[in-house]
Amino acid sequence: MASFRKIDGKWEFRVRYKQGDKYREKSKRGFRSKKEAQLAAAKIEADINHFGFAEEGKELLKKYIYDWLEVYKKPNLKPITYSLQERVVRLNILPKWGDYRLKEINRTDYQKWINSLVNKYSEGTIRRIHSIMNSALSSAVLDFNILQRNPIEKIKIPKVEKNDKLKYFTKEQLNIFLNHCKPVKHSKYNHSIQYQVLFTLVSRTGLRIGEALALHWSDIENDKITISKTLVYPTNSTPYISRPKTKNSIRTIKLDELTLSLLKKQKINQKEMYLKYTNFNASKDNLIFHQQDGRWLRTNVVREYFKEVCKRAELPILSPHALRHSHAVHLLEAGASIKYVSTRLGHASIKTTADTYLHITEKIEDDAIEMYQQYFS
Repeated sequence: MASFRKIDGKWEFRVRYKQGDKYREKSKRGFRSKKEAQLAAAKIEADINHFGFAEEGKELLKKYIYDWLEVYKKPNLKPITYSLQERVVRLNILPKWGDYRLKEINRTDYQKWINSLVNKYSEGTIRRIHSIMNSALSSAVLDFNILQRNPIEKIKIPKVEKNDKLKYFTKEQLNIFLNHCKPVKHSKYNHSIQYQVLFTLVSRTGLRIGEALALHWSDIENDKITISKTLVYPTNSTPYISRPKTKNSIRTIKLDELTLSLLKKQKINQKEMYLKYTNFNASKDNLIFHQQDGRWLRTNVVREYFKEVCKRAELPILSPHALRHSHAVHLLEAGASIKYVSTRLGHASIKTTADTYLHITEKIEDDAIEMYQQYFS
């Protein structure tokens, strides 16, 4: 609510507003007429009502950035993109900067912090963290007028030495791994074969784990499987189904006989599980893989189970994504074309496939040149 008064021939306005549990006031004097003071006060009130942020950088980052994410970013982002950005804010930005006021963030301290991240993250991850923080502070300047300038603009991202070693299982290692996926003798649901089927499916199709966990039985028709969705399981939040990573990720691929046979066994095994264990419930959505309560398998539980199998089999402790890499490598080693592998994996482009599996494609090229030379010898 604005009030006006005349002092020494000049007009002054006072705007009183509530911020959180406290009432605050903004005032300015020196206007030549009441009309000028009213126009200026109206702008202040409009800004307060529209932005809802404390001016002059007094807002705590943890309040500002969550409001910024929820109100100004969430409506304009895909759910999976928003989840990734929220996770970066929660796990990477807030532990360091959450209790800082916006005006307290200075360039030198921020650059030191960015430099320190090279010990924990890849260059791409550091760029992602900085991009979100930089975007938030740029909005504080350009959109909300609560900072005069962005202190972290054009920060230098340090170079991080790449670890180009692709993590995957050889054919022999993969066979050992899958043989150890069978339930342990005295485990709670030792009649279940779903983890063995899940990991076999991923290793022989190259599906992403989220794509595999989102599958319904209706996605399989004859010897083909259609991938049109992915499961997103945010930490401390409700899981949901989203569109796959890229438009090329929506695809229909052929299944080999062994995988088809295992999937048929999984369907029978599910029914046996419902009969054998009274607390093991069917999925309402007819999911291929699910928890004992019928809901989606949790991605973190799948990762932990995967690691346990690696330990049990005395193999390198990798992540489930290594099965996707393994499938691609094995296809290329078997003589499949880059184009076929790229389509099967749902990559955005052939270049993505070639860059990811560079050492394999270089070996294929070397073998091709050697065969070509032998042809003329």
